[in-house]
Amino acid sequence: MSKTSIPHIFDPAHSPVSGGLIGSPLASAGMQARNFTTMVGTPAPAIAPDFYTPDALVSDVERLCDPGEPVSDTRLLNVAVKYFFAYVHEDAHREPVPYGELAGLFEQFSRHQSMNEPGDDIEVMNRLRMWSSVLRVLADAPRAAHVMRAVLSHAGTYPGSGPFVGVDIGAGTGIMLLALQILARRSGSSDIQTLGYQCDPVSGERTHDLVHSLGAGAVMLADPTRPNAFGMVRGRAVDFVANEVMAGIQQSLDADNCFYKYRAFLETVGDSLDRAVFFPEGLIAHSAASRTSVILARENGFQPPAEYLDEKFIPQGLILEGKVLPMHKLGSDFYRYLT
Repeated sequence: MSKTSIPHIFDPAHSPVSGGLIGSPLASAGMQARNFTTMVGTPAPAIAPDFYTPDALVSDVERLCDPGEPVSDTRLLNVAVKYFFAYVHEDAHREPVPYGELAGLFEQFSRHQSMNEPGDDIEVMNRLRMWSSVLRVLADAPRAAHVMRAVLSHAGTYPGSGPFVGVDIGAGTGIMLLALQILARRSGSSDIQTLGYQCDPVSGERTHDLVHSLGAGAVMLADPTRPNAFGMVRGRAVDFVANEVMAGIQQSLDADNCFYKYRAFLETVGDSLDRAVFFPEGLIAHSAASRTSVILARENGFQPPAEYLDEKFIPQGLILEGKVLPMHKLGSDFYRYLT
């Protein structure tokens, strides 16, 4: 396939601003997360950007869970940057975070693959390196905020007080599980089960601890390419199926990290997905090796044609609300807040 009739999402008013981003460690770390072979780092500024509030992460999350509170881009961005901070610093989700400390951590992360500087906390730098693959995703705070906003846009989909089951079959950071928990609570659900699946025991344990401490469910250390991994979900009506890997940074998709996961999940709980929303609804991806483009969607079980199952595909665009959002525009609405 080389063409699609799905319209593109484009708003010139929300396009990225080319100037001014380098001065912010938050923006610099985000750019570094997209291309971490080049380091852009600046000293932490003394003045916080307008979007930032020093409230604790739990306070921002509670406000988002209240259906009477509007979902604002600035609130989502606060959650994204404080979640990054709390991932590194245990129990930091409970306390207000001074902006200087937050910006300092982003600056440290922008150079975490290099040698320590005098005065660096060695333990913190070691954590940054140990959890680097997850933190690269979280460091791109605009993209994390955009993903949460896309999930929360479905708040009017659910009837209210009934049970809610949300599953992330490619959980890495846990930010998707947090968004699902907020979605369920804003919808008025009282019986909420949100489960994420990943295989990495190092980051998986930390992700589970943070997600659990925020009351956002659990991360299962299980191989989601195996159908029996989804035994806890079997027989329950599933409301939301997410895959954080689909919105990852510099992440190619292949059988092991994507296609087999969907296959196992759909084989196990396919009869319970009648009312489920999928994030993303679909994805356009390209294989350079075979010069082939495919659309992965619910209709084809998020599978490429069988002859391309062994290929690696690079995501080019997410299908959200029936429209295509180019991958490079994911998060662009939030750039202006970082200057």
